[in-house]
Amino acid sequence: MGALGIGSNNEPMGANILSADGRCVKLICMSTVAKALGLLDLFSDTRRRLGLSDVRRLTGRDKATVHRHPSALEQVGFLEQDPISRAYRLGPAVTRLAAMRARTVPEVEMVRAVVDALRHVAGELVHLSCLRGVDLVDIYHAEHHGHPVRVSFDAYGLPPLLATSSGKAYLAFSGADVRARALADPRTRLASAPVPDADVLAAELDDIAARGYAYNRDLLRLGVSSVAIPVFDAQGAAVAACSIAYPTSRGGAEVEARLAGFLVHHGADITQAMGAMCRLRFKRSGRRLTKGRHRERQQLP
Repeated sequence: MGALGIGSNNEPMGANILSADGRCVKLICMSTVAKALGLLDLFSDTRRRLGLSDVRRLTGRDKATVHRHPSALEQVGFLEQDPISRAYRLGPAVTRLAAMRARTVPEVEMVRAVVDALRHVAGELVHLSCLRGVDLVDIYHAEHHGHPVRVSFDAYGLPPLLATSSGKAYLAFSGADVRARALADPRTRLASAPVPDADVLAAELDDIAARGYAYNRDLLRLGVSSVAIPVFDAQGAAVAACSIAYPTSRGGAEVEARLAGFLVHHGADITQAMGAMCRLRFKRSGRRLTKGRHRERQQLP
């Protein structure tokens, strides 16, 4: 029989078993690895350093386990320990791997599975775009072909920033300087559109931020509506937007709220796929969606 090692907190350390050809095989308990790596998620902008007592309080694990896991992460560079305070902080291996992922994994590969899954749930065109200068640029889109009447993606360029729900969702969660530049640049609006009033636009963007999503109904093209949410980076800044476009004939406020709900509930998946953490969710309150602390989130299929 294989010997099973039991660590503190009754965690299996590993097991030696005999394979079919008689060889001895070492099994590593993946739950222990996951628990150790899970400590990295305890760090944030407000928790840049953690002592062993902090880790024990936040995880509820026993003293021996709390000591073993950070020590193991320190050995491979995921954590480093301050020689004076003895507190742990993120180590150089995290920086190295993050930089390597940014260099080697294209944005489209980061988000493809999430956007495809959201397309499947919503049953409509899902589009992820980012800002380059004052222009929206396509990152990835997924069309749904289950409806005879549907919105197709226009591959010949995206509309101006202020003419889209994606652009307004991005601006609503951006700083005053970004808003001011967008307002001052004529390329952010349709050629036929008048210069927007700064106060009116600011009120609209503030309302979008409070609601949690932007919507566009027949503004850009008759018969086409859309809803959109922002996507954030690791510093909490808006860097992209994800939208669902659908025929206006599909319905009014009820359809808008349903599709916005899909985006809001699953927006954190897109943010996390791009390497950041979404700390907020938005709760339903009638038709409006209002900010609330992020605790649990429905998973995409």
